[in-house]
Amino acid sequence: MNLQRQQWIHCLLVLGALLQSGAAASGREQVLTPGRRLRSERALVAGDAASDAAAAPSRPSRCPGRCTEFGTCNEELARCDCPIGRNGTDCSEEVPSGPALQQVCARYGHTLASCSRVDAAGCVNGCNSRGRCVGGFCHCRPGFFGADCSLSLAADSTSSSSTSSTSSSSSDGSSSSNSGRPAVEILAGQGYSVRASGPRIYVYELPPHLNVYGNLDRLDRPLMYMLWQRLLSAGVRVADPAAADFFLVPVRVRLSYDSDKVMQAVSYIRSTWPHWDGQPGGAGERHIFVHTGDWGRDELSEEAQVATANATWLTHWGLARDHEFAGWKAAHRPGRDIVVPLVLQASLLSSYRLTRTTPLHPGAAAGGRKLRPRPRTMFFAGRVCGSRAQPSTNGTYPNCPDVLGKEDAYSAATRQMTFYHHHNRTGWKMVTASKSYAMDMLSAKFCLAPSGGGMGKRAVISVLMGCVPVTVTDGLMQPFEPELRWDRFAIDVRERDIPVMHAVLEGLKAAQVSEFQSNLRCAAQHLFWSSLFGAVFGEDGRYDAFETLMQVLRMRATYPSLGPEEYAYVDASFAAFMKCEAHLPGAASAAAAAAAAGAAATADGSRGIGAGAGGLLGGFKGTGAAGGLLDVAKPDLGQALAAQRAGGGGGAAAGAGAGAAASALGLLPAPRALLLPAELAGEGQQGVSRQELCTHSDLPVPPGSGSLPAAGMCSRCPRRRGRLLNPGGTICCNTKDLAKCPRLWD
Repeated sequence: MNLQRQQWIHCLLVLGALLQSGAAASGREQVLTPGRRLRSERALVAGDAASDAAAAPSRPSRCPGRCTEFGTCNEELARCDCPIGRNGTDCSEEVPSGPALQQVCARYGHTLASCSRVDAAGCVNGCNSRGRCVGGFCHCRPGFFGADCSLSLAADSTSSSSTSSTSSSSSDGSSSSNSGRPAVEILAGQGYSVRASGPRIYVYELPPHLNVYGNLDRLDRPLMYMLWQRLLSAGVRVADPAAADFFLVPVRVRLSYDSDKVMQAVSYIRSTWPHWDGQPGGAGERHIFVHTGDWGRDELSEEAQVATANATWLTHWGLARDHEFAGWKAAHRPGRDIVVPLVLQASLLSSYRLTRTTPLHPGAAAGGRKLRPRPRTMFFAGRVCGSRAQPSTNGTYPNCPDVLGKEDAYSAATRQMTFYHHHNRTGWKMVTASKSYAMDMLSAKFCLAPSGGGMGKRAVISVLMGCVPVTVTDGLMQPFEPELRWDRFAIDVRERDIPVMHAVLEGLKAAQVSEFQSNLRCAAQHLFWSSLFGAVFGEDGRYDAFETLMQVLRMRATYPSLGPEEYAYVDASFAAFMKCEAHLPGAASAAAAAAAAGAAATADGSRGIGAGAGGLLGGFKGTGAAGGLLDVAKPDLGQALAAQRAGGGGGAAAGAGAGAAASALGLLPAPRALLLPAELAGEGQQGVSRQELCTHSDLPVPPGSGSLPAAGMCSRCPRRRGRLLNPGGTICCNTKDLAKCPRLWD
C-alpha cells in the first residue's frame, strides 16, 4: 500500500511539473515579486537544455562577474546587458523596490507589475525559447545573446587580436571574422540558412534601453518590431556585417522626441562598428531606420535628419515635395526612402468586417454567394474639418470654421474641397460618419483616399475592400510607389482637378474600371502584411508587404544606381513579382530580363525615362528626381532604357536590343533573381494539400480558384498573441524553431 501511495505521489509530482512547464512554454503571464524574480533568475542560470534543441557552446563567458546570472552577456562584444531595475558591469546592482524602481519603470512606460512580468509575448521572437522574457527583456540562457537570444558564438570561434577587417559568411548565417571579434552564429543547432535570393540584412545589437525596455502594450504601431522578428524567420538576417547588403538600426521612432534615441543609436554604432562611416556613398548609407509617425522624417529633429541623411527611412508618409498650403515639408526622398503600408490592427479589420466581406477572396462568389453590385460612383466617410466640426452645406467655401488657422489646412484641404464640390452629387455618398461603412465601400466603384493630418489608411483599406482608391494629395507617394504601379489600380486626381473629379471618373470606360478592379487583388497582396498578420482574402503571403519590401531592397542592392521606377524594365523577376506572377527560375540574364520587360513596356504603353518635376516617370507620378539622377549617373543606360520603352513601336525586339546594349556596356549585373516558390517547383501544385499561412476568414477556397486551402484558422495558433502577434510572424504560428519557419521563396 505504501509503495502504491509513493507511486501515486510520484505521478502527481511529475504531472505538476509537466503542467508548470506547459504554462511557461505557452507564455502564460506571471508577475514576480522581487524575491521570486531573483529565484527565477537563478533557476534560469541552470537552464533546461532539454527544452531546446540546441545547447549553447560550453565556454567561459566573456562578460565579468555574475552577468549571466542577472543579465545577458553579449559574447561577441563582451557587453553585459541588464534587465530593467538592474545596473552595474555585471548587473549585480539592483534598484531598490518601491518609488525608485517605480520611477525607472515609468521611464519606459511600465508599471511595477509590467516591469517584472514574465511573458514571452512581450519580447522580440519570444526569446526563441532560449531565455525568459521579463518586462520585455530577454534574459538569455548562458551562451545565447541578442535581443531575442538568437545569437551565439560559433562552435569554432576564437577571439582574434588581428586588426584586419576581412571576414566571410556561410550559408547558415554564421560569420567567420578576422576583425578581432569572435564569429557569431544565428539559431545554432536549428539549421538556419540565409535565403539565396537575398537581400542580406545585418541587425545591430544595441543596448536594451534603446529598443526593448519600452512597454509593448502601449505601442500603437509595432511595425519595426514585427519587421525585426520577420527578418529572422524569412532567412534574410545575417550574422556577418561584411556580407550584408543593408544594416537595420532597430530603434522605435514614432514621435519627434524619439530623435534622441536615433542620435544615441548612431553614436553607439559609430563607436562600436566600422560600418556606419565606412560606406562609399557617405556615412550611414545602406542603413535602414523605421519611422511610424504621421509625417515620417519631417518629425525628426534637424540634428537627427542631418545625421541620417544618407540612410534609408521606411515610413508611412511619402510627401516628396513641400506642400505650401498645408505647411508640410518634403519628408520622402524617392529612390532612397521607401513608403510602406500601415500594419492594420485586428480591431480595425474587424470593424470593417473584412474577413467576411472582402470580394477579393476566391470564395466570395462560391457556394451560391453573389458579389454585391457597385451602383454608387464614389464613397467617403470620415472627418472633413480638422476641428471635427460639421462642414457647412450652404454653398459657401471655405466650408469649415477657421478654428485651426489658415482656413483649416487639415488634409491640405482636399477633404474640404471634395466635400464642397461633390457632397450632394447623385451617386456619391460623402458623409462625416457611416454606420454601414463596410457595405458602403462594397457598393461603390471608387473610394476617396485622401491624406488626413498626415498619412491616411483609406488607400489600403479601399483596395482590400475591392474599391478603386482615388488619391488627391499632390506630391504624395503611396506605399511602394513607384515600384508598385498604382496607375494600374488607382486614380490619382490633382488637387486643382477636384472640382471636376466627377468628370474624370465619368470619363473612364467600363472596361477600364473593370481592369482597375481586376488588378486590386494583386495590389492588395502587396499592401497587406499577410505573413505578419495572417491571410484575410485567401492569399498565401508570398507577395505580401514584407516580401514586397524585401524585393525592393533586393533591387536596391543589385542595381544601386538605378531609379526605382526602372526596376521592372531591367529585372524580369521583379516585374513578375509585382504582377503576382510566377518567377523565372534561377538567375535570368540581363538581356532576357530586358527583352521580357520590353514586351511588357509595349503592352503597358509605358512612357520613357523621367519627365520633370510633377511629370511622369516611366508611367508613374513623381518629382523627376530619380530619373534625373539616373540620366546623370549612367546616361548610356538611361538612353538604352529610353529606347526600350519609347512609344509602342519597339516591343520585345526593342527590349532585347536595349538589353543587349546595356549588357554590352557592362551596366546590368546578373540579378539575384528569385527562385520559384517551393510549391510551384517541378510539376506545379500537384500533391500540395494546403498553403503554409493560416487564415482569419471562414470563407471556403473553391477548387480551381488558383488558391490553396489555408493552414487552419489563425485563432488556433497557440503562440499568436500580444502586440507582436506570433514570433517570426504569423506565417510561423505552427513552428517553434524559427529556422524551420516556412520559407515562401527559395
